[in-house]
Amino acid sequence: MSQFNRHLFAKQALLTLVLVLIPSLARGATDSPPNVLLIITDEHNFRTLGCYRERMPREQAEMWGPDVVVPTPHLDRIAKEGVICTRAYATSPVCSPCRAAMITGRYPHNTGVPQNDLVLDRSIPTLADRLNDAGYRTGFFGKWHLGGKGKPEWEPKVDGGFQFKKYMFNRGHWKKLVIENGKALVGARKNGEPSYSVDGADQTTFATDWLTDRAIDYVTDKTQHDPFLAVISYPDPHGPNSVRAPYDHRFDDLRFAAPRTFQTGIPSPKWLGGKGKHEIFRGKDMSKYFGMVQCIDDNVGKLLERMDEANLLENTLVIMTSDHGDLCYEHDRLNKGNPYEGSARVPMLIRFPRRIAAGKVYTQPVGTVDLTPTVMGLLGRDGNAADQGRDLSAELAGNSNSPIDPANPPITFLRSSGIKTNWVAAIDDRYKLVLSTSDVPWLFDAKLDPDELLNFFRRPGTEGVAERLGKALQEYGTKTNDPAFVDPTIAASLKQVLGAKK
Repeated sequence: MSQFNRHLFAKQALLTLVLVLIPSLARGATDSPPNVLLIITDEHNFRTLGCYRERMPREQAEMWGPDVVVPTPHLDRIAKEGVICTRAYATSPVCSPCRAAMITGRYPHNTGVPQNDLVLDRSIPTLADRLNDAGYRTGFFGKWHLGGKGKPEWEPKVDGGFQFKKYMFNRGHWKKLVIENGKALVGARKNGEPSYSVDGADQTTFATDWLTDRAIDYVTDKTQHDPFLAVISYPDPHGPNSVRAPYDHRFDDLRFAAPRTFQTGIPSPKWLGGKGKHEIFRGKDMSKYFGMVQCIDDNVGKLLERMDEANLLENTLVIMTSDHGDLCYEHDRLNKGNPYEGSARVPMLIRFPRRIAAGKVYTQPVGTVDLTPTVMGLLGRDGNAADQGRDLSAELAGNSNSPIDPANPPITFLRSSGIKTNWVAAIDDRYKLVLSTSDVPWLFDAKLDPDELLNFFRRPGTEGVAERLGKALQEYGTKTNDPAFVDPTIAASLKQVLGAKK
């Protein structure tokens, strides 16, 4: 064989080998277990995300005044390249109970954490436990709030099964974090104790930035080859409303105005509480709130960029949500704890190119209790028989064989925090029914009254709606053993609803 023919033969053999290996390599990349990145914010009003605003009438999108918005291009990217859930809710709109439901797939009263600062029942398999068993490495970065009263309690004893917890702290809304002698610490002090002060925090020590950097190190660690579950739990934009420069004054020039629902004079539901209480509207507080949101968005952008550079992003299920909202002066209130939209509705964005097409919009109700079963479903893994949340993976991926019955649409359930429940709610794609210990049944209509100022219970045009939601609440209470329905006032309200004429 001539030298020319030998070279030609070698090239042909190499080409044949490459053609044989390429499909195999492609299959290997596709078949490798996907990673999971869960981003949780704290007390986050959904209207601060552009991807939600663009789907609302302007008066709803710009709740704090014309053109008063905060840009969130990186969070919006998750929605545009995946699915946005437009009717997602905190199963209990307070930190600990919602987080317990989120990480276990069970309702808060069945997790050992129906209210803040209680300890998670570790007999329940968490998302971390399940993925540990599947060969994942699991890490948690930031606020946990399921280990009791420890504050901050780094590396809490009750950790939900997360293997890497060096940068997990139990509770608190710290602004400055540092590492000293290899250990994580709160960097701001007052009288020798950890403080919420920003204390000159910069892009390396401000909590949002610091946690992002720690998470980036974890997910891009080239010495690790197992798939990962990484949870990054930011303590912002929860109060105190303070943020590092330059975000602290970036929105000061906006002309913030009180929401339309602020001091309307229309009687509020009694379950709102705080009779006669009115907040004093402070635009500067909203400016700082916007600053916290944009700092989070910029850090999410940094995180996604680094994952993209490491060729991780396309094989990662990315989820962004929050443990509850913040009324931000709607209905004369700040913070959370009630079933109003600003308090209970949360962002829920999911990007997973393997199964979810870009640009999807899911308009049916979702509860944070659905998160763990849905993650397992999207990963193609079995759920737990005791899960009380729903596996929505087929619906979100658009391959469900069960069309939605308009006469019996999906419903999610909410409950107040506390050993003794003050209210429960059932929500479908339009209506919200609230039963409480302190008031008549309330029915909200998101189409006719998105500001939630009026009670539509037994109003013309709503025939059968409250009864349908009430029946669903009754079934939920029985199925999950929710003690709320033992309360005589809630039981009487349910009876009143079920007795309503169609």
